[in-house]
Amino acid sequence: MAHRVGRLACAKDGQPYIVPFYYTYADNRLYAFSMVGKKIDWMRINPLVSVQVDEHSTARGWKSVVVDGRYEELSHRIGHEVQLDHAWSLLSKHADWWEPGALKPTA
Repeated sequence: MAHRVGRLACAKDGQPYIVPFYYTYADNRLYAFSMVGKKIDWMRINPLVSVQVDEHSTARGWKSVVVDGRYEELSHRIGHEVQLDHAWSLLSKHADWWEPGALKPTA
């Protein structure tokens, strides 16, 4: 699927939390950008995550994929420079790559 929006699920103390997020896929990894907040706090505590992406093709047709994985934070620490630069280059190919992390939800 060539979509860029998925749903990220994480959990803390048995409580699940799901949010939409922009991502890019390369080298068998998903890359995303996020501001620090609830999901980052929770994934730092429990790095086990699931991602769901769907595609609607007709009124009755759709496809979905769910992937389980592990959150890894790329920082400016020594040893992460190449991977961090790679992630930025992939994400920045899309003009709106940073927006969900900077926007505030509306009620």
